[in-house]
Amino acid sequence: WKRVSYRGVRTLKLPQDMWNYQEIIAEHGIEWVLETGTRHGGSALFFADLLAARGSAGLVISVDVDHTSLQISPHPKITLLRGDSASPQLVEKVKSLVPAQRGPMFVILDSDHSKAHVLRELNAYVPLMRPGDYLVVEDSCVNGHPVRPEFGPGPMEAIEEFLQSEPRGLEADLSREAKFGCTFAPKGYFRKK
Repeated sequence: WKRVSYRGVRTLKLPQDMWNYQEIIAEHGIEWVLETGTRHGGSALFFADLLAARGSAGLVISVDVDHTSLQISPHPKITLLRGDSASPQLVEKVKSLVPAQRGPMFVILDSDHSKAHVLRELNAYVPLMRPGDYLVVEDSCVNGHPVRPEFGPGPMEAIEEFLQSEPRGLEADLSREAKFGCTFAPKGYFRKK
């Protein structure tokens, strides 16, 4: 997965997950993508191409604390934001970019994988979601779920705490993680009811 690229740009994604994402975008009529964790930009480019192929008027909004690793050129479907994805200022910037009248949105959380940060992202972005939107919390496989047991509390623990405290109308989509027998987002696929 560390050598996976899309149109020559590193993605750092599991190919099975990327296939799931394109199916979700097509099946749910996704018009907007909010991605935290841009890194090299391969997945932002992938999502932008998918939106363009659908004739979507929406954009990919991709957020990272650092853009020095970017391998993509400016793209009309990609808006890059730099900063802490869960900071109030950046969340407000995201809100200002997404129109009040919009089609379904795909939210993918793939930045800092610590429990505290992912929980901040969930608390920031799930309230922006509407019925029909889709959420993926990536890398919930770390901290022994089943890989990297030494990682410490991460996305899986953030998901569990978030759902216990306030599920906010999220419905797990377990079919996605079972579809290819492997995912970097176990228990991390959700639809907004």
